[in-house]
Amino acid sequence: MDPLECSRQLADRAVRTPRKFGQAPYRALQLTAAEPGETPYDVVYEEPPVRLRRYDPERATDATPVVIAYAFINDPSILDFAPERSVVGRFLERGIPVYVVDWGDPSPIDRSLGLADYVTRFLANCVDAAREREGTESVHLLGYSTSVPLVVAYAALFPDRIRTLVLQGPRVDFRAGDDLELFRTLAAGHDHEQVASVFDAVPTPLLEVGLASRKPVEYTVTAPLRLWDRLDDPEFVAGQGRKLEWALGGPDVPARLYREFVGDLLLENRLIENELELGGRRVDLSAIDAPALLVLGEDDKFVPREASVPILEEIGSDEAEIVELPTGHVGLSVSAVAHERGWPRIADWLAKRG
Repeated sequence: MDPLECSRQLADRAVRTPRKFGQAPYRALQLTAAEPGETPYDVVYEEPPVRLRRYDPERATDATPVVIAYAFINDPSILDFAPERSVVGRFLERGIPVYVVDWGDPSPIDRSLGLADYVTRFLANCVDAAREREGTESVHLLGYSTSVPLVVAYAALFPDRIRTLVLQGPRVDFRAGDDLELFRTLAAGHDHEQVASVFDAVPTPLLEVGLASRKPVEYTVTAPLRLWDRLDDPEFVAGQGRKLEWALGGPDVPARLYREFVGDLLLENRLIENELELGGRRVDLSAIDAPALLVLGEDDKFVPREASVPILEEIGSDEAEIVELPTGHVGLSVSAVAHERGWPRIADWLAKRG
């Protein structure tokens, strides 16, 4: 950095520090009070612990609905982060009805729910509810992060119900990339079978610790310093508050689902190897023939590109595209660049196909 620029930034920080100390109590209140999720919705289907939200488009159309299966370890409210940064809103603007699968918080009696339940029961019933309500034979199906394997498995088992397949921040190859090696080692070393035997529902904080361990400096140093540096920016503080509320509001995971996700997918990589079986049926990726779109973050530290693109070599679709945006994993949903350059394009891509 140029010495003059460095001096200017140091002087600027020195001037702003007393003001930030004075604002700290108010900003702390703003940080804890901010919440994502402002667009109204109706719950149109419920099968505990799962609920299906429906969002009305801004204008009546006969568009095929989009069903979004958000990550099952996080709350889906980040899809409606703020009015100007709402994934839900981008689709509604195009007249596309939006359904969001809210996986909910499992109770102790749900400990036996596994991958097959989440794919062939809950996700299948949510898709059917959307199809019936909208009067369509198929839906646009969008999976994000940890729910991508569930969505891919569903699309392979029920290909006739899928108009298009959109995979956001998708990790499908759990052996690709060095970024997951620490998490994989922790999972193997801590015996997922034992974890599943101890908890009826594995607490979200336990999962978050595992994720944070992959970026310890980011979680413990960089992020807090970034917040302090911009403490006198109310818009930035409100955004951080929404992220904090989202991060702390994730549901727990049924013991069996945790065991199967870690064992069958994370450690044994059965999905991309075409070896996964759900309910006695093999998940054959070549059965997926719908147009597919991968939405990737160039700066995604959780899901590298090489962990996503192998899915395009395995599915049977002859129409596949990749949208790469200069942002990270969470930024795919909430960053300005994603909503300026990404989601309008993705919404148009869906609209052109139904």
